[in-house]
Amino acid sequence: MTETTPGLSGSDGSDGSETVTADASAGRRASPLQVLAVAGLLAMAGIAGWWAWQDGGPKEFLEINFAGASLEVREAIGAARSRVEAEPESGEAWGELAMLLRAHGFDLQSDRAFRRAQDLDRKEFRWPYLLGVSLENVDPVEAETCMRRALELAPGRALPRLPLAELLAASGRSQEAELLFREAVTLEPLNTRAMLGLARLKSDADDFPAAEILCRKAEEIEPDSRMIQELLARVLFRQGKREEAERVRRRLEMIPQIETSDDPYVAEVLMLRQDPNWIGVKAQTMLEQGQTQRAVKYLEKVIGEHPGRVRFPLQLARALGGSGQAARARDVLERAAADFPESAELRLVLGLMLGELGEFRSALESFQAAIERKPDFAEAWLWRGRVLRGLKKAKEAERCFRQAIRFRPDLPDGHGELGELLLADGRVTEAVVAFETALDLAPGTAAWRRRLVEARRQAERK
Repeated sequence: MTETTPGLSGSDGSDGSETVTADASAGRRASPLQVLAVAGLLAMAGIAGWWAWQDGGPKEFLEINFAGASLEVREAIGAARSRVEAEPESGEAWGELAMLLRAHGFDLQSDRAFRRAQDLDRKEFRWPYLLGVSLENVDPVEAETCMRRALELAPGRALPRLPLAELLAASGRSQEAELLFREAVTLEPLNTRAMLGLARLKSDADDFPAAEILCRKAEEIEPDSRMIQELLARVLFRQGKREEAERVRRRLEMIPQIETSDDPYVAEVLMLRQDPNWIGVKAQTMLEQGQTQRAVKYLEKVIGEHPGRVRFPLQLARALGGSGQAARARDVLERAAADFPESAELRLVLGLMLGELGEFRSALESFQAAIERKPDFAEAWLWRGRVLRGLKKAKEAERCFRQAIRFRPDLPDGHGELGELLLADGRVTEAVVAFETALDLAPGTAAWRRRLVEARRQAERK
């Protein structure tokens, strides 16, 4: 799913001393690609460079404001510009320049470069596709033309259908949109973006039961998508299922707002950002795309460049742990723990790595250290309980699970783990309640459903 946050579409192109020719598309509404333009981009004042093309018509100039831009941004755009100057008839060169400009909020110049790219490279669907996505909220007519061109160039793929369907749905052409969404699902049955599009159409038509079914299917595939959970909460509320809706809303509070994209081409643009504030997002995108080793190398580099940010060693440790390098992950975390003595999350992740290495006593100490720094840290209580249960310390484990539930009543794993412990202890009635609660919070957990059946059977025998 695409997780986006509305942001700035550009700046006003002025610092009070000089008027800029290109206004960086001021006044645009947030489009999917404008996930790339959040968090105060560039001051954009003082023209630093320009280039032009000649194709038998009037000469068109792309003027770029670099004031306020980092050296990294200047160098990256300068290199792309140099390639265009060296290969003016290369659609690929223009396309890469357009993507880089888009990544840094130069929307107007980016659109011009995309148009040039698609004119030069008429068989490449990326350029009309990205241009169409860029223009979605600026010029819907041209955006639709671009998207249909992209679809013609890649008819067997689900992706080109999705922004076109979303555009059609926004303009009230629901039947056309639904057809495209269904085609996308046929081509890619696990495409949650298409499912969510269909769910929105059903919700807009007041068919809330159908919308809920689609949301539930999407949730099974992608349980941590904010957009899925937000729509699910809405359709539950509209059906009068207020308690369920409230549980979903509470869950939403625990899902981080990360500006990433499951659209590989939008993500590719995102990866071009040179802004240090986006380093974590770039690393996260690499990991989500399965580029673990690339993410590891990237994070090792940026930790040295930005030593004051706890996020980067945490991401590096998770990347290493996820690739079977738990010992290296532990070393990273132990060094970081000395640099960030108050971080509870560091201690939690360190405990997980120690547990992975079989160092359970040390893991318990690390989880306890996390709790000391953050007494209401439900996840730390949960994992401490899991280790204690594995060490056959049932009473201590039960206390930990109950503390986790106390601080996070909507934590399904807390109820599920408590149910396992209660069932093993013969307290089957309590176990039934725990498993039922866990399944209410996470209906798709097959293991707990099986354990609930077992607990009910044991309760009937008593």
